[in-house]
Amino acid sequence: MIISSNHEICGIVLAGGKSSRLGRDKARVVVNGQTLLERTLFLAGEFCARVYCVGRDIEGLESKTLWMLDEIPGIGPMGGIITALKRLDCPCLVLACDLPNLDRSIIKRLIEHRNNRGRDKYITTYFRKGTGFIEALVSIYEPESLDMLVASIKQGCYQLSRAIPYEYRCHIAYGPDQEKYFFNVNYPHDLSKLGSTG
Repeated sequence: MIISSNHEICGIVLAGGKSSRLGRDKARVVVNGQTLLERTLFLAGEFCARVYCVGRDIEGLESKTLWMLDEIPGIGPMGGIITALKRLDCPCLVLACDLPNLDRSIIKRLIEHRNNRGRDKYITTYFRKGTGFIEALVSIYEPESLDMLVASIKQGCYQLSRAIPYEYRCHIAYGPDQEKYFFNVNYPHDLSKLGSTG
């Protein structure tokens, strides 16, 4: 069921990383009969009428998958987010493709908070208690965030948490009991925790 909001939210699944630490394309890692990319696209599709994969190439994606090439490769996820915001000019639910434990309840809560945010908030994101760390790749970016991201690149800063200042962020605090949802696959030993088959 797609959750409605005042403005259409597009789903953006980022799959442009080089996976150099893992030694293989993490988007194509199979867990429980499904690639990490397929799983994330499906999750986003439960909430968004349009879902796009943003990455390096379209090889291996189902033909029905909407796709766009990262226009600013080599600077991490910020390039993919800027690409999506420029092309779509709408709020974007941004999800990394390497979060095998991400749950629909996490996305549902994110959208609910976004729909109740102040108009001066340009990103809705999860905020880890006690650290100040945000889950920038499980977030909703408003079109107004684009100028801040572009300005950050011009200053040579590619960190999403620094690009959008605290006062422009709508935070959802979470603690240790929810950290499992944001576990991401980076190293070969991470795969042993998942029962990866491919």
